[in-house]
Amino acid sequence: MLKEVICLICCRGGSRGIKNKNIKIFNRKPLLSWTLEAVIKSKVFDRIILSTDSKKIAGVGKRFNIEIPGMRPKKLSLSSSNQFDTHKYIFDKLNINDTNSIVCVLNNNPFINKNYIIKSYKIFQKNKFKNLVTDCIKVNSDYVFLKQCKKNFNKIHYIFKKKFLKLKLNRQELKSYYVNIFNIRWGLVKYLRDYNSYKHQLIKGNNKNIELNKIHNFDIDDDQDWFIAETIFKKVCEKKLF
Repeated sequence: MLKEVICLICCRGGSRGIKNKNIKIFNRKPLLSWTLEAVIKSKVFDRIILSTDSKKIAGVGKRFNIEIPGMRPKKLSLSSSNQFDTHKYIFDKLNINDTNSIVCVLNNNPFINKNYIIKSYKIFQKNKFKNLVTDCIKVNSDYVFLKQCKKNFNKIHYIFKKKFLKLKLNRQELKSYYVNIFNIRWGLVKYLRDYNSYKHQLIKGNNKNIELNKIHNFDIDDDQDWFIAETIFKKVCEKKLF
């Protein structure tokens, strides 16, 4: 039985940091348009599914003739909602399982281009669609966990005091550390439908990674992030670094 290769994109209407973030104009297009274009251009997927509670977001999706299985329940679209509950809701509603489907959950990030999608799919394919595949970045040596602090009464307190005391001054002697970003999540449906199962697979080391270029990783959470990301995105497009 041939399995369908499915892309699931989850976009809710509410946004704390940036109003209407998913459809706000980013470099001349709604933010979501960049992601949908990348998905379509990758030619990897048999089905592209957009899950949303917003008619405006659904309207952007309809321009690309993708699948929108109705408006999802509001309880799955709160800022406190677990996105994996939305995965489960869609999988159950559309009868998506490990027998009939191969799935990638993709975040709405304009910097995730078709090349990252294709490369991550090939990694998943090479591992016979069993290992998780996620995107990651190398952590700047100034921001590794050993140097993390808490702020209390206008004072900075080191969390990992003993480890910090062992650090050497020369940054080049510091080990390389990485963090998963999760803009791209390839995995078995049984793992993508449950956050705890997903985390346990990561802890077990049942995952492969695709490393993002430094200029292709942005967490757009507020207006300052938006300004920086859009400015860099324009330069990236102008110089054809995308």
